[in-house]
Amino acid sequence: MVAAPLGARRPSRRRREWPEWRAGLADPVDRRTRLAGWGLVAGGAALVPWMGVLAARLPSTTQVSNWSAAWIGLDAALATGLIATGTLLARGDVRHSLTAAATASLLVMDAWFDVTTAPAGPGRTAALALAAGVELPVAGLCATLAVRALTRDPDMPEKARTRGPNPAGHPAVRSLRPLPAYPEPTGVRETDETE
Repeated sequence: MVAAPLGARRPSRRRREWPEWRAGLADPVDRRTRLAGWGLVAGGAALVPWMGVLAARLPSTTQVSNWSAAWIGLDAALATGLIATGTLLARGDVRHSLTAAATASLLVMDAWFDVTTAPAGPGRTAALALAAGVELPVAGLCATLAVRALTRDPDMPEKARTRGPNPAGHPAVRSLRPLPAYPEPTGVRETDETE
């Protein structure tokens, strides 16, 4: 039997029995992860009737306190997301996908609230122009960056994955490399339980 490399974990026998594991496609989802996923689905489904309640009961206009603080906070989050995404992208760090996804969501939310809270007339026209000309295109760019970073081919040469001024030896890039796959034992065959 071949010893596992330092830091590699040997999968349990239960996992080795799954065809997806043998094909290298995916590990089976554990029970807690599956429950968390279904909990999120249930939460999203519960919001559908709640939106109906809000549509029926909320007034169309209201007086709001801390209006400027709310918008300044949203713009500060957008600025932080754009700066973080740009910095990570310029360094060639694949973690830009995380900040790009969050920033894309914030930009769509900003466009939505800009348009829906703008007064009719020139204010709404300016909000629509800003949403269509700046916020939504930048949100699309951020979403594209996030998806492309997550769907990169793992067999791509290391040099292509770490473009830019960041050398492959940089700790941030080195820490994102996947662990080597656990080598299959030689001379050992898995037997079917029925034999």
